[in-house]
Amino acid sequence: MNNQTNRAADRLPEEHSLTLERRARLTVTGVSEVLRVEENGVALRVGQSVLVVRGTELKLRELRPEGGRVEVLGSIDALGYETAPTGGLLRRFFG
Repeated sequence: MNNQTNRAADRLPEEHSLTLERRARLTVTGVSEVLRVEENGVALRVGQSVLVVRGTELKLRELRPEGGRVEVLGSIDALGYETAPTGGLLRRFFG
């Protein structure tokens, strides 16, 4: 394996998955921490990144710490990743 391939593998996030159903239910696995929950946004730590979910009337339905599983319900408008919890996406989404 060459150095370029090794560097790409180092940047891969830890394993997690997203399942979005009709933009009304998002199931996320691999969540290590719930950072923020508000009606218009949710921030979840997945590996070394933060997954930001933006929408309206958002709420967490369940959290299973042993499996890192979270369900977000509401009207989901956008998903994005941030590498640091104080970065631009969090500021834009939560002001």
